[in-house]
Amino acid sequence: MRRTFRTFAGFTALAAAVAQQASSVPDIAVAQFGQVWYGPDGPWSAAEVEIGTPSQKVYLTVATLQDTILPITPDACNGIKACIDGRGSAYNQTASSTWNPTADRDTELGADMSAGVIVNGQAYGIEVRGVPGQDTVSIGGIPGIRNVSVGAIRSTRINNGLLGLRNITQQMYQQRLIPSPSWAYNTGSGDGLRIPQLVFGGYDKSKYLPGSTQNHTMLPLENERPTMKATLDYFFLNITGPADRSSQRANSSLLSGPLEVTIDSSTPYLWLPRTITDRIAQSVGAVWNESIGASGYYIYNLSSPAYKNLESATLAFHFNGTGDSWLFNSMTVSHWLFLAAPTEGVNPASPLRYLPLRPVDNASRSVLGRAFLQQIYLTANYHTHQFSMAQIDLDSQSAAQYVRVDAPVPPALPSPSPPSSKKLSDGAIAGIVIGVVALIASILGLIFWQAKKRRKAADQPVPTPPDADKVYPKNGVYYRELSADNLGGQGRMIPPVELYAPTYPVEAPGDTEITRK
Repeated sequence: MRRTFRTFAGFTALAAAVAQQASSVPDIAVAQFGQVWYGPDGPWSAAEVEIGTPSQKVYLTVATLQDTILPITPDACNGIKACIDGRGSAYNQTASSTWNPTADRDTELGADMSAGVIVNGQAYGIEVRGVPGQDTVSIGGIPGIRNVSVGAIRSTRINNGLLGLRNITQQMYQQRLIPSPSWAYNTGSGDGLRIPQLVFGGYDKSKYLPGSTQNHTMLPLENERPTMKATLDYFFLNITGPADRSSQRANSSLLSGPLEVTIDSSTPYLWLPRTITDRIAQSVGAVWNESIGASGYYIYNLSSPAYKNLESATLAFHFNGTGDSWLFNSMTVSHWLFLAAPTEGVNPASPLRYLPLRPVDNASRSVLGRAFLQQIYLTANYHTHQFSMAQIDLDSQSAAQYVRVDAPVPPALPSPSPPSSKKLSDGAIAGIVIGVVALIASILGLIFWQAKKRRKAADQPVPTPPDADKVYPKNGVYYRELSADNLGGQGRMIPPVELYAPTYPVEAPGDTEITRK
């Protein structure tokens, strides 16, 4: 009889687990970022992602407009370990049993770059070649995200691979791993004051200033992929800081009229008309140097009297949007950016501080990249087709305050089983199990009653089944954060470590040809 009741307890636990799985509501996921900051034009943070089966860990630069995950492969480094380590590790698609290529040869993956953003004739000069396909991905403590679009890069001039957010966010939502197809992102900053953050299915309200949020609509392109565009009404360079907004007059704006800009973390720069970039550079002691890189950079002149303006200079952006339309960027944060080898013209022993602005040939192609996003909290929701920007709270020492964003339950995905097999839904399984349990309970109850009557024995205690194991990663929230052990005094990040390997290529401007490995 004890064996019979243990069997009954097992059925009960199974029924409870199935019913819970069928009705459970997923929670947010928060990505882990590595302690090493990458890039010869950085330092920039990189998100930890595991791709394939068995999983291969890589560190990828977040690309907010990109559709696909684009990790580099060993081929992109000619198998050189120093190159692979300096670029956030490599993904070998041939070593993954779940890799499903959609092409049998190398192809141009530039179509997946930046939602069609073209600057100076190319997608920031970071077009890549590789093999497109799908694989299983893990991020933010959520394992086994199936059918994620992955492009295995075999030739490129970018430093790290790129974490395109749209497809993996949609897959996590469709597979009921997060409550909505949404994310929130901040790049963090190389000055060590702010750590990066990437949240799926929600956001962290402790990260930004209350009342600073403004909302915009994600407009679809011809290929129906959403992009993030906003209109700049006014754009100011404030040498004395952002304290008095009323002192900013329209006739002192750097713009002669409204300017449409794209928000995209695929690029580190602010791509703006040369009349604007030159004026800002002169105000903070930066000079255009064509010998640096393939087509030049704004390099700071430390002996210029204007160089001291960096300590108080702020860029003020006034957008045509809802809510508080003022956003600010302190120039001191961008001053932490530097050019390191193997950038052309840079001495490996002497990194160069540079102004992260680049001139565009066409004003309609203006873009605000990672340098802008250092002090901006950016969110996107593919269900509502909305994105928002808010001002990072530079002084906040508050613990994270995650807020879940909900969306309707997505339609069921096709079964991953072969077409010939018919897999029941969770609800159907739960119904069947509950029905079987009820039947078995009735039969066991009858058997037990009859056994008691025959033996005329005293009642014996019925063994209590152990509670079914309940797995709630971190109390129901999937997230992996930087721990207090990784933070220095007063909440500051340990100074970032810059890696570089002189044998590997780097990000180049659009007029540079890409040499195929």
